[in-house]
Amino acid sequence: ARCHTVGRSCFARHSLGGESSLLLLIRASLEAKMSAISSLFGDSPVDIVAARALYGVHVASMPIWMVVGVWAVWKQRDLRAEHGPSKQLKPTVPTKGEYWAIRLLAAYTIMDFLRGADLCFDSTDGVCRAVWGFVPWWFRCTAWVARDLALLGAIGFQLIFYLGWTHEALEWPAPLQLQRVMHATLVIVLCAVAASFYALVATNRQSWQAHAAMFVCCLNAVWAYTNYVLLNKVLPEMKRRLQVDCSLPSWVPAAMEEVRLAARLVLTANIAILIIFPAISAERIILRGAHHQAFYPGSGLNEWVGNKVPPLLADRPAGIQLNPALEVVELLIGWLQFVYVLRMGRAPSTTRIPLESESEGDEEATPFHDEASLGRQFRLAAFGVVGKKGQ
Repeated sequence: ARCHTVGRSCFARHSLGGESSLLLLIRASLEAKMSAISSLFGDSPVDIVAARALYGVHVASMPIWMVVGVWAVWKQRDLRAEHGPSKQLKPTVPTKGEYWAIRLLAAYTIMDFLRGADLCFDSTDGVCRAVWGFVPWWFRCTAWVARDLALLGAIGFQLIFYLGWTHEALEWPAPLQLQRVMHATLVIVLCAVAASFYALVATNRQSWQAHAAMFVCCLNAVWAYTNYVLLNKVLPEMKRRLQVDCSLPSWVPAAMEEVRLAARLVLTANIAILIIFPAISAERIILRGAHHQAFYPGSGLNEWVGNKVPPLLADRPAGIQLNPALEVVELLIGWLQFVYVLRMGRAPSTTRIPLESESEGDEEATPFHDEASLGRQFRLAAFGVVGKKGQ
């Protein structure tokens, strides 16, 4: 029995020693791999490496967005010629919402390139730090405001157009109250964002960033409700009324799918903004006292800092961490608009809405379908009725 006990303890020590050796080998292997990865970025901290990687993704994305945006505008200009020499397909024009949205989103990508060439990242001390540090704040803020004007205008105009033509197709009363709220909110928020960015560089107070973010949240709350109406009330009713005993023109389901796709994409951005922006703003204003903190650390409060350039990422003080949450949201928005623009540009002629018969030979006709004409055409093609009398 004693020999058996001694043998068991020796076996246990041998097993533990072997396990410890295996763990040491695994640990050494992991440390070697981490060292190899770190050597690619030097001795930079993890947050700086992550910020530079995010900047690389953003820089790689911007040319793609710009090329697709310009291509989509060019495609729109040639829509009438796409019916070909056989004249088997009727000439088409884009919708009013698509016409302006594509052009504004193309402007958005150009302004985002100017804003993101020397990308800035927020920090835990409320100071924005740049990758290169060569773009002054007045230029950066101007490009940022112009970019937001183009993006918010594109989304707002498109959603208002969707509400108009779908209600016309269903012969529902025009949603004038909701459309007026959307118009008013869009104008107020655009002016408030521009004023906030000016106040940011004029007063050098961090709180104005948070104010601009909260104004954007107000607009996104209105848009989120609008997308809810489109996805849960309007589109189901249109689907219910579709004629099931005859073949529909291919552009009818395509028009409904466009509304569904845009509403889902915008709603995704709405939810992300309504979650992230209030948290960032509350942390900055309530916990950090941003109104009494300098946005540019080298100048005092109520001083003009428009001609200053942001400090570099690597120059952040010890204990201060970069916060890339805002740029992650911006990158998400950029790719969401890319999906929409690419989808609209790749749509074949058979899924485009044809010109009404009285406009086919008119070279001076409107360059797009407005809410009334699109709603009327959709109602006739999808529901088989001209108006209330035929329903």
